[in-house]
Amino acid sequence: MRLRKTLFGRYRAKEVDDCIESLEEEFYSEIRKKNEKIESLRKKIDSMKDKEKEIGEAVIYAKSLVISAHKSAEQEAKEVLEKAQKDYLDIRESILEEIDILTKKRIEAERLYHLQKEKIKKLLNQVDGFLEDENLDKEINAATLFEDSLADEEQEELDLFAGEEEKSKDSVPQIEVVKIENITAKTGSESSAPVNYLISFENELTKEEQQEENTKHLSRVEDDTFL
Repeated sequence: MRLRKTLFGRYRAKEVDDCIESLEEEFYSEIRKKNEKIESLRKKIDSMKDKEKEIGEAVIYAKSLVISAHKSAEQEAKEVLEKAQKDYLDIRESILEEIDILTKKRIEAERLYHLQKEKIKKLLNQVDGFLEDENLDKEINAATLFEDSLADEEQEELDLFAGEEEKSKDSVPQIEVVKIENITAKTGSESSAPVNYLISFENELTKEEQQEENTKHLSRVEDDTFL
């Protein structure tokens, strides 16, 4: 706004006042605009500060999450490692105990096996000795019975021979030849025992007659139960 001078070179008061008022209004208007702009910028700054704070908190929270995750991972890894080590030690101890038990069972089984083996060996030796004694007793009994039988047979033959000799002496005197013949007979064992028979005849017998006579004498022997 331009001020005009009067004739005397002065400014009019009303125009000066209007100019001052106009300048004042413009000045206040500019100040108000600046204040509004400052307020707007302050609000933006506050908003940015809030965002910065949120970002900082987010960063801190993220860091805490990372740290927590790291600690949790370390703890979990530690627990897994400790559990694996414990399981390994338990399994190892269990295997060692099982091996120890199996070893003791094997040693006990071997001991019992050798013990039973020795018992069976002793039992077999006793059985062999018993069988040998029993076979020996049977052989001795068989030989004794056979000898008794032979003795009885010989006694009967002698008695018979004596009776016939007396009869022959009473009837007709003659010379009689007596021959004792040895014949072997089988017993219950592998050995054979001799059998003595008295054969009396006046004249010499032929080979066929002698075999027939031996058969007759053998038929007199009782059956041997051990044959």
